[in-house]
Amino acid sequence: MRKREREVTDPQEKLAVLLGCPFLTLALHGEGAPYCVPLNFGAEEENGRLVLYFHCALEGTKLDLLRADGRVGFSAARMLRVFNKGIAPCGYTADYESVCGFGTARIVEEAAARLHGLRVLMAHYTDESFPDESFLPRPLSLTAVVRVDVEAWTCKRLVRQ
Repeated sequence: MRKREREVTDPQEKLAVLLGCPFLTLALHGEGAPYCVPLNFGAEEENGRLVLYFHCALEGTKLDLLRADGRVGFSAARMLRVFNKGIAPCGYTADYESVCGFGTARIVEEAAARLHGLRVLMAHYTDESFPDESFLPRPLSLTAVVRVDVEAWTCKRLVRQ
């Protein structure tokens, strides 16, 4: 990171920043060019490491690319404020928080692990809890759950007074 004074290093603070982002963009190894897709996601710390979860249809480009190469990158950000600190337009700037990282993605097959991943995802968007029976068999049968074991990630923040 070039501007170290903007780096967030505390793991819990980094996770809070990530969970403050409404979505993340996943980058995969495409055929001939990178393939990036925005996703709803969930995140948790497991044994001191960040784990991400997302869900998708059982077929499509995203899963085809993941099956070919599970190495992924990701980024998420949220704009906190846009303001003019000088003479417009060159004086406009923004306060923000962002995360970037990479890891290995795999499709989750085991039923209990799939439900866990979906619960982690739902916890990002609601405080409601969901018993096993609330996950209906038909929608579950049409849903892939993907886990990303994050190998490295950084967090950056700029907030001016």
